[in-house]
Amino acid sequence: MATTGVVILLLLLLAPTPYLAAADFCDNVKAAGAALSRNASSSPVQFATATIGQAPDVVYALALCLGDVLDSSACGACIADWFATVNQTQCDKAGFSYRDCIVVYGAGADILAAPSNATGASGDNTPPFQDWNIRNVTADDAPRIVNLTFELLAKTAAMAATATPKLYATGVMDMKTVGTYPNVYSQVQCTPDLSADDCSACLRRLLSMVNSTMALRMGGRMGVTRCFFRYEAFPLYGARPMLSLPSSPPGPAPTTRTKRRSMLWVIPVAVVSFVTAAAFLFFICYRRRLKRQRKGTYAIFLVDSFFHII
Repeated sequence: MATTGVVILLLLLLAPTPYLAAADFCDNVKAAGAALSRNASSSPVQFATATIGQAPDVVYALALCLGDVLDSSACGACIADWFATVNQTQCDKAGFSYRDCIVVYGAGADILAAPSNATGASGDNTPPFQDWNIRNVTADDAPRIVNLTFELLAKTAAMAATATPKLYATGVMDMKTVGTYPNVYSQVQCTPDLSADDCSACLRRLLSMVNSTMALRMGGRMGVTRCFFRYEAFPLYGARPMLSLPSSPPGPAPTTRTKRRSMLWVIPVAVVSFVTAAAFLFFICYRRRLKRQRKGTYAIFLVDSFFHII
């Protein structure tokens, strides 16, 4: 009986865990990290993919530096630093990071395929990475803040889908009309090898996963293999936001109703003044006419000519 127990214990110890890979796979992960760091830093869009090794130890990986990382050496260093944290002797079969650089690797080739618009498949049908601010929106007008934040994310996502070549966009929502709540900043990106439709579909699917609990957080980030978004109630980047939104639609332009009323009053006054002057002139001319008629003159012609010209 004791012998049987020892055998079972040995089998359990020797059996591979479902999360750890063989040494050959880990070597390939290390090689993928070096390739991604080198190739992404030299890419104009700071994006690279890699396929290292042979089955069953093949590694598929991609890396993307966020659009605000403008220095190529900083991009390469970000990728290399993350891979340095991976245990090179007992590494996980899959790994990812959504910080200053997005890094994803795994044993499935589907992570390098474009996502499906219909199903979100090909690497993006898995639960997303999530990281939420522990603080909630507690203001009295929390529903309005939540709606404005979602509006910001939706419009930033729409901009990112067409912002070639990086498919990256940032935005800010001016919250000055919502009490003392700070401005909200957004950051959205897709891998630059996607089409505008694929990028848009990926981001829409990601945003649709935000439930009512998540929506009340003052900040957070979510990402899948091919797309990513983040928002916070503080600036996320040094550059000026690409999109700036007001917290409410601009009001109508001030009207000039008062001035128009004053002009309506001016017109009758001017007409009355003119009629009065004309009547006075007619009276003068008429008197002269009476006088000149007695002298045989034709002053009436002058008066008729004056009113004809007018």
